Amino acid sequence: MKIIISHDVDHLHGTDHLADLYYPKLWVRETLQLLRGRIPAATWARRMAIPLHRDINHLAELMRFDRDNGIPSTFFFGMDKGLGMSYNRQKAQKAIMAVQDAGFATGVHGIAYEDDTAMQAEYQAFTALTGAPPQGIRMHYVRRSANTLQSLSTIGYAFDSTEFDKTKGYCIKAPYPVGAMWEFPLTIMDSYLPYHAQEAKTLTMDILRQTAAKDIGFCTILLHDTNYGSAYPVYRDWYHWLTDYCQQQGHSFISFQDAIEELSHHEPKNGD
Repeated sequence: MKIIISHDVDHLHGTDHLADLYYPKLWVRETLQLLRGRIPAATWARRMAIPLHRDINHLAELMRFDRDNGIPSTFFFGMDKGLGMSYNRQKAQKAIMAVQDAGFATGVHGIAYEDDTAMQAEYQAFTALTGAPPQGIRMHYVRRSANTLQSLSTIGYAFDSTEFDKTKGYCIKAPYPVGAMWEFPLTIMDSYLPYHAQEAKTLTMDILRQTAAKDIGFCTILLHDTNYGSAYPVYRDWYHWLTDYCQQQGHSFISFQDAIEELSHHEPKNGD
């Protein structure tokens, strides 16, 4: 089975959230987690201190790990603000170019999903920032309407990875074409896993077994770069374990672009 790894970049710098409610919500949410016994005091303290850091992304460390482990990951960046994503395009440009210079693919982390004009504007904004049109996209909070995928295909994206079953917390389904675009359903998302080391591993192994049993051929996995920091050690350690486990099981890592090349030369499998 081929494993596609991607990273959604929701936050860049500490000052990005000075004018919104991200930090107050963070403090309340994580304090409740502490009081309910779901996180230890040390983890709570690190999360409370997040606003004190100049950079609240973990792109450099994550790229270093992916490069050292031969993972051709893709990083999705926002072109507009919304739902807790508050950095501007100029800041995004610097980060995007750093990721591209390191040899990784980048794409759009979309906000607009119902308004074709706004969706087109995000596509054009990425093109203006980087000098080349984006190949792929994933919607922020995996939001989509009945027409989102067809609209993305018409705009010119080569692939999307937004389809996800929020009820189940995972999506075992084969990639499929939508017009000229390929949809890669998001199999596993870090933030939908239990924040408990063994439970997260057990669920991941079960999802991977189900995916392999269906002979889908591809498994798409998301780790938010924010969760690679010391404030979320269970997710960071899970990601390290995941890469080792996949290799032990004989799975290989592949980029979206190379997956499209393979799919374009074979009939898609029925993973429904």
